[in-house]
Amino acid sequence: MAKASTDRGIVMINDIQNHLKEAASSEGFYSYYGKRKESLGRLSSGLRKNPVSSSMIEKVVKTIPGLKSLSYEEIEFSIDILRERDREPEERVQYVSSLSAASVADIAQLLFLIDPRNNPPVNGRVRKKIKSIDDYRKWLSTARSIGKYGIQDYIMLEAALLYEKPEVAAKSGLAERINRVLHTNISELETLRDAVSSLSKSARGELGNLKFTHPYVKSALFSRRSRPVVVDGSNIVFSMSDHADLNRIDDLFLRMSSCRIALFPYRIIFDANIRFTLGGFQQENLDRLLSLPQVETYSPADDRIIFLARENDSVVISYDRFLDHGAADITIIRPEEIDESLRV
Repeated sequence: MAKASTDRGIVMINDIQNHLKEAASSEGFYSYYGKRKESLGRLSSGLRKNPVSSSMIEKVVKTIPGLKSLSYEEIEFSIDILRERDREPEERVQYVSSLSAASVADIAQLLFLIDPRNNPPVNGRVRKKIKSIDDYRKWLSTARSIGKYGIQDYIMLEAALLYEKPEVAAKSGLAERINRVLHTNISELETLRDAVSSLSKSARGELGNLKFTHPYVKSALFSRRSRPVVVDGSNIVFSMSDHADLNRIDDLFLRMSSCRIALFPYRIIFDANIRFTLGGFQQENLDRLLSLPQVETYSPADDRIIFLARENDSVVISYDRFLDHGAADITIIRPEEIDESLRV
């Protein structure tokens, strides 16, 4: 067991050292470090005040989610103990973690937030590697020799641990594909959404500044949450009017693009007689729409809409309430109800 622990410590140290060397020499790192230093300064200042404000404790819990299991009183008590400098850092961390449900890593990171100039961070790549007080002692020893890696202090050390070099998404052709994809190309949108979700926050931010063929594309690719949708096509096209207008489908996609939650993927179901209710120049647009795999005609359309909604837990967009189908278990929204604050 002792050898395994030693080997794990060596692997941890080598991994961290390699990351520190790379991060400290990366373009953009010092800008990131400056912002992080300013943020930590405000947080540390608030944690040294007596008493610690409830808003400051909320910030701490947001920064260290593992502390959510502790009450405000327990966090205040932990902060009081950790601020005492008459004992070594590992003694304080061990004592506080033994009295609470929080892990050694969470308490050690709290100590860093309180006094970041004298205590090393337990964040980023280090956090998952600190399983015990012995791991923390090894990390303390490593952190005290950070100067050889070009790291000036513990605040810069935390910035280096958290820093990820921006991915050059254009090299993989991702940016180009995002530039070209149409909001009607469901399969490509699904592929790109998976690719975007795997990127770092900074890389997603870069791609989010691209130009898109349609606002809905950005929503489908970059929204964190999504909910599948079934559109009652004929109902929307008529929209309680005697005159069908296919442009109302276009208007609907603009509304969907404003939602914080990606209304994606989508299916559009038309009544089978839709081909006979649209005429003139709109007939050509309808033919293009019906050629898409996610658009279909069905008779009666209501049956198909309800089936798909239940099968995939989809939201239905329609002015119809589907009272004849006992649809109380299905979320049905009107186009006007779609905005940034929509929760579905």
